Amino acid sequence: MNQPIDNLPSRWPHRLACLLAAVVFPLIWVGGLVTTTDAGMAVPDWPGTYGYNMFLYPIETWLYGPFDLFIEHGHRLLGALAGLIAIALVVATYMTERRQWIKRLAVTLLALVIFQGLLGGLRVELFARWIAQVHGCVGPAFFAAVIGFCVATSRWWHRQNETREATRLRTGLIWLPIFMLVISYGQLVIGAFLRHIDEAAPPGTYKWLIVAHISVAILIAFGTFIQWVITRQSVFRGVGVRASANMLMLLVLGQISLGVGTWIVKFGWPNWFRQFNFAAHFIVPEKSLLQMNLITAHVVVGSLILAFWTVHALRCNRRFAIVDSSSVGTGADSIDPSSLQPPSQSELQAIAASDA
Repeated sequence: MNQPIDNLPSRWPHRLACLLAAVVFPLIWVGGLVTTTDAGMAVPDWPGTYGYNMFLYPIETWLYGPFDLFIEHGHRLLGALAGLIAIALVVATYMTERRQWIKRLAVTLLALVIFQGLLGGLRVELFARWIAQVHGCVGPAFFAAVIGFCVATSRWWHRQNETREATRLRTGLIWLPIFMLVISYGQLVIGAFLRHIDEAAPPGTYKWLIVAHISVAILIAFGTFIQWVITRQSVFRGVGVRASANMLMLLVLGQISLGVGTWIVKFGWPNWFRQFNFAAHFIVPEKSLLQMNLITAHVVVGSLILAFWTVHALRCNRRFAIVDSSSVGTGADSIDPSSLQPPSQSELQAIAASDA
């Protein structure tokens, strides 16, 4: 049965998680701009800012100073705000939630945001490129985990039936979203290595990373389309999985367009377009507003795709039970207790004889 509204847990963990997601999303965008504009070392010290306490750095110097200083210091302030909200989330969760795994997830979120902050600081102090690569991988994972927390504490989650629906589409609705979630994160890892590739890397490294990036993008597009087709069936109307599938389809289509645009503003039009005037006279707008925002948008939409695969996978696994197709409709939950009859006298005698 659905839980009555009065029996639902406190809404505060969900509200704080949504607030945290609202802070982390622009944090990812600003972090992308930090990399795109090479502003990562605009502030040479950490955890302070040019000798000041980070929170006491003169606001007029920050707002009206160089753009790279504005982006880098703003990135730090948003990260600190995310940490404070994560602390409040842990407190609210432990005060109101009964589910132990939700409590552990809240603590994990706090640990992740602390770890991410330390990575950012070590990147400045040690000037190590591999730390920037790890930093670029942890951010999207943290955002996806926050979104997952929002789903697990939502009213939709609590109002699902205690006995979830069984489905014969086991692969399409249970395992495919999980597989796509893993693949989407792998794509972001490849992207992080592309954005922070070492200048001393072998010449073929960048080429093979590009090939891997495009190949995985094709796989994600195909898997998203398959999932979208599955959810078109009428049986999935109104159960909470169609909306996330629709959003994923839109995001993937937009991401493909952004990927093509990112290539053009970084390297120009491919050679087979050179016969056209618009391609032949195109000049790469290095460090222009168009280039910076297009590349950053490509990074951010990648994180959104990971987040929505998290939403979709959780909704599918919450709504539909994992059962074998042969047992659908024949499990214990489908047995009518009134149809059960006690064994007859002859059956009891046969059982006694076999025991003897």
